[in-house]
Amino acid sequence: MERPQYITRLIIVITLLFSMQSGFSQSPYNDAIYKAYSRGKMDKWYELMHTCEENVDQNNLEEQLELLSYYYGYTAWLIGAKKNDTAEEYIEKSEEIIDKLLEESPENATLMAYKGAYIAFTIGISNLKAIYLGPKSVKYINKSIELDPENIQGNIEKGNSMYYRPSVFGGDKNEAIEYYVRAVKSFEKQGLVVNNWMYINTMTALGQAYEATDQIQQAKLCYEKIIRIFPNFMWVEDELYPDMLKRHNL
Repeated sequence: MERPQYITRLIIVITLLFSMQSGFSQSPYNDAIYKAYSRGKMDKWYELMHTCEENVDQNNLEEQLELLSYYYGYTAWLIGAKKNDTAEEYIEKSEEIIDKLLEESPENATLMAYKGAYIAFTIGISNLKAIYLGPKSVKYINKSIELDPENIQGNIEKGNSMYYRPSVFGGDKNEAIEYYVRAVKSFEKQGLVVNNWMYINTMTALGQAYEATDQIQQAKLCYEKIIRIFPNFMWVEDELYPDMLKRHNL
């Protein structure tokens, strides 16, 4: 499954929402979305997203956030597939939802993290915008962590930011690992593991970060944990894990 350099890890970045604090919940779409993600079936993802879109209650915060999560995952895929025109349409639709919800809930850490992530999507389409949009994205992500240091979405976005930002602009892959680990622990503490595409993708990001910092044994253990819990996750089982073993003669 292809990943764009900054944005695809951000597919890494959502799941369903159970509260204003963390933004995660169960829904009728949960298992189907996980299956679509694990097999790389974005056509099925689109169908589920469209059904959610048709049935969302505009007065229900959780349902709007759930729809936003599907837009987010789909937008990340569009950018990775170089379908930028369509991606821009979903960025615009999503930011309308985010801005509206932030007006109603300006101290919501999850929404702040989303805001920073969607600005990063725009950078993913046009890297030239990084100079002036990058600091803006970081500001929202940092605000999310400030509001709630344990917020899952905020920690994932902070990890992404630290991983992909050049070191001259404050990036630090080892520090990114700390935020990914914090997010993973929060998933597990809250019981948000089973058939949760967001959890598995965060674990995958962690494995890649371990390898990028030459912590090969930690990367190996991380990938093996993914395969043990999610035996049908194609990206790790068929690509990342065997490629890592080959690269390091393990």
